[in-house]
This record gives sequence, C-alpha cells and structure tokens, in this order.
Amino acid sequence: MRFLAVPALLAAAFAFACGGGDDDSTRDGGESQGPAGGAGATPTRAADSAASPGSNPGGSGSGSSIAAKTAVITIGEERYEFTLNRDCRSLFGVLVGVGVSTDGRDIVVNLQIPPEGGIDGTDPSIRVDDRAKDLDWRAGGDVIGDMAGVNEGQSQVDAYKNDGKRASGTATFLDLYEVLGGKVEPVQGTFEFACE
Repeated sequence: MRFLAVPALLAAAFAFACGGGDDDSTRDGGESQGPAGGAGATPTRAADSAASPGSNPGGSGSGSSIAAKTAVITIGEERYEFTLNRDCRSLFGVLVGVGVSTDGRDIVVNLQIPPEGGIDGTDPSIRVDDRAKDLDWRAGGDVIGDMAGVNEGQSQVDAYKNDGKRASGTATFLDLYEVLGGKVEPVQGTFEFACE
C-alpha cells in the first residue's frame, strides 16, 4: 500500500507545482498546462558540461550570478525577469519554478526542468504567459506538442543543465495563440532560474 502512495504523492506534487493557482492556470476557459510531455515532444538532451546554454554569458548552473528565487528568460529579442514567489523547489530532482514578472506587468512563468539524467514521463517545459501583450509562450509540454500543425522540435527545451538548485539552457518557443490561429513560427530563447 505504501508503494502506491509514493507515485500518487509525486503526481499530486507535480500537479500542484505546475498547475499554479486559480489566477494563472487558465485564460478564457482554456486548458491549463499540466505535466510536460505529449506526442509532439522531442527528446531533450541535457547540456554538455562544457556548454553554457543559459542566459548568463559567463556560464550557467551553480557558477551563475542569478539570485535565488528568480528567473531570466529570453524569447527572441524579448527579455523577461521573474520573481519565483509562488513556488521554487526541487521535487525528486525536478526543479520547478512558478512566479511573476519583476516589473509588475501581468506576466506569469511556469518552469519544470528534470535532472540531467532524466525521469521517465517527465519532460522539461517552460511557459511564459505574457498577458500584457496577449502572448502565451510554450517550450515543451503536451498542450502545444499535441496541436495540429506543430512539428517535432518546434516547441521544446533544447538543452539544459540542472544541479538541483539552479537550471539553465536553451529552448524553442511557440506562442499558443498564434498556433491556434494557424501560424507556427518557432522562436529561439534561453532560460536560467535558481531556487537557492
């Protein structure tokens, strides 16, 4: 009986951490972003230790200068900075961060980055819900990966590092609203966040 409780606890923890609260999980009756994965997801690779995929030009991971409970994400030319005030922790090696824009704009972030060795059924995903500009950027996750017109590799976390406290990497983003309108235009980006 105890063995059944562990997977149920893990699933509940991911649903709570990645699902967000009432104010950030849906918009206009849309679907909330659940755990990552899906038929359209491309296998993501952990970054080589020699690579530096984060937004910090000097490197990433524990050598980074990003403050605890913050995130920096670039999507194309747009730079987003977040305070991870809703959730920021490692759940069985999966680094999870949920927060809001530091400049007061109505922008919410949701990050889920598994350990570099991976966990079956847990793919990395990033969501930046920019309500100020009516954009819903997605990298990975089953919501966008399962949509018609989205091909493998067009929405994913491309490469990443996760040391259990900090994560960084590169990603390919799609705007969910553009995809719903039939326009699939991937945009390259980077991410970095720290929980400690």
